[in-house]
Amino acid sequence: MNPLLVFPFILTPMMSGLLTYFALWSGMVPLFTGVMAPWTMPPILSGFIVGGWRAALLQVVILAISIAIYFPFIRKADQLLYAEEQATHAEHVHEQEEAAHATA
Repeated sequence: MNPLLVFPFILTPMMSGLLTYFALWSGMVPLFTGVMAPWTMPPILSGFIVGGWRAALLQVVILAISIAIYFPFIRKADQLLYAEEQATHAEHVHEQEEAAHATA
């Protein structure tokens, strides 16, 4: 597990649940009917099937906020892994140069 991603891993579902609860409680999104979309249904389409266009719009908003929460952490993890990759590559090149000088 990547410890850098623990914060968005915990924060994003909490935000999603609270935002959905508030949207249903306030009436911005109608309460869901008994329709069950298959679990393989893509997010926005499933929202449309279950709760109409307002539920689909809610899913768009939740996806956008979730991406915004995860993005800085993913970017930082990528930067760290890139720096590690560059260091490993530089070390490998240095070893190859030493091996070439030793055989010459």
